Amino acid sequence: MKITLIVGSPRKNKSCNYLIDQAIEGIKSINNNFDINKIQISDYKITPCNGCDQCLRPPNDCPLAENDEIKKIEELILESSAILIAAPNYFGSVSSQIKVLIDRSRPWKMKDYLLKDVIFAPLASTGLRNGGEGVISDLINFALIQGMIIVGNILGSPILEGNIPITSLQKYNLKEFINLGKGEHDELAGKISFHLGKRVAELLLKINN
Repeated sequence: MKITLIVGSPRKNKSCNYLIDQAIEGIKSINNNFDINKIQISDYKITPCNGCDQCLRPPNDCPLAENDEIKKIEELILESSAILIAAPNYFGSVSSQIKVLIDRSRPWKMKDYLLKDVIFAPLASTGLRNGGEGVISDLINFALIQGMIIVGNILGSPILEGNIPITSLQKYNLKEFINLGKGEHDELAGKISFHLGKRVAELLLKINN
């Protein structure tokens, strides 16, 4: 079983990467036999959709795929039993890199829902403490449109931990911020992400038994 985790930030080794790494540790804590595939979205050249609607007509392919790297990502994603995407909050929405991926995923739906019944889990990073909801909404909409099964964290404390990992750079006293350069991270979001990874792994094992 392959689990694909996508770091949706153009900046490597930052908050989104931290969430994904914590989720990977959660997956491994359940079973080391999963085929874990980590993708840095910034490593791929993907051309923005131009609305030509060619993907609506058989064979439902995108002509832009001839000159970019969407097929490389497609080969990795479409083999997955579960997909997790961590995206940063850029002005209330996902990063442009993830938005382009979402737009260019339209052919996967038009080819009779190639991602149907794949488990999906959203994660987000944001600057201020109260933020990231728009990112989560965008990712959930993507999964719903593709026919995927959306899951959240239900492990750990139901009082102290949330269902969706949203890491913030803003500390709880509001006037201080996490210094990623010094190795600081939002520990609560990391814990929720770890438990989300466990949840996804447990579900896959349950479904396949």
